[in-house]
Amino acid sequence: MLRDNAADDLRRGRFTLARRQLEQVLAAEPTDALAQVHYGDLHRLQSQRAATPEERETEIRQARFRYTRALALDPALAQAHRQLGLLYYQQQSFARARAELEEYLKQAPTAPDAARISEYVRELAR
Repeated sequence: MLRDNAADDLRRGRFTLARRQLEQVLAAEPTDALAQVHYGDLHRLQSQRAATPEERETEIRQARFRYTRALALDPALAQAHRQLGLLYYQQQSFARARAELEEYLKQAPTAPDAARISEYVRELAR
């Protein structure tokens, strides 16, 4: 429940509240892979609002760490593959992006965004 509230707060731009909730979730359940994904999303979104290039890079590193941690906890967590793939795409690390997005499609072939992600994969295959 608290994890879902944090995800909702992220969507609404309430980063401080989301961070507090995610910290509570992970303190109680450090192996919660989906909470790690949400924490990665928090860092990714904060990187887009960073005041300096250094701050942006720090947030991106933290996002990558959280997504990777989520996959270490649950390698079949499709959302973690998607988010990590999109982060790599944003960073122009195209081979890594393609691998993660292909894994996402393998894990969640009927996802609502499968067609759009497939387009990214086709573009990356060129």
